Amino acid sequence: MSTCSRCENPVEFRYVNGRCTPLHLYGGCTGGGNSRVNDYSGYNISYESTCFSTNCPECGDEVFFIRYNGGSVWIDPPLGPPWYKHGCFDNGQETRSRASLASEYVIGNLDYGEDANLVIGVVKSTYVDYQKAHTETVLETGKSESVELNVKNNAGFLLGRLCLYDKKENVIWPAEEPGYVFEVRTHKPFSSSLVSCPECNAKVNPKNLKKHLRRQHGHS
Repeated sequence: MSTCSRCENPVEFRYVNGRCTPLHLYGGCTGGGNSRVNDYSGYNISYESTCFSTNCPECGDEVFFIRYNGGSVWIDPPLGPPWYKHGCFDNGQETRSRASLASEYVIGNLDYGEDANLVIGVVKSTYVDYQKAHTETVLETGKSESVELNVKNNAGFLLGRLCLYDKKENVIWPAEEPGYVFEVRTHKPFSSSLVSCPECNAKVNPKNLKKHLRRQHGHS
């Protein structure tokens, strides 16, 4: 099996949009010989990360607010490529400047025109199984919509990050670090079936509610 020249962990090579991309088997490249694979074990949730539709407090227009990994951004609808930033909060620039996330993140050779296969959102929660064989991931994609992704191997590294999900290629990666590509085994939208945790009001999959209460709030 091939190994990464940077971290010496095993990788698989796969063509994504015509680009040969290494898929790290154990949670992404660590840049050194010490793997952080065990850092992401079990169930974890990011309370700060979110992606939802709201109204701009400055002009009143509909916008999407995305908070992720210590940062935030306001995006004009629809929430699709190239993800134009809302002018009221784009460093004082007028809306006509049409700055976009796609201009910030150089992601392979992707065409950001009208690619309906690309979904952007934040990873709200992850559950890495004890064998590190797969990760149940909840991607929050706006307007109270979420997608449950069963990701191959340990993808706990994605927690709280702004990510792109390619429905055609069945891969997901963090927008700021496009070299860390993870293969998606299955996906299922379940926005209508999310429930609120009675303790912290976080949105979770009903099948994970007991697990969430036990791990995050100490319930027996």
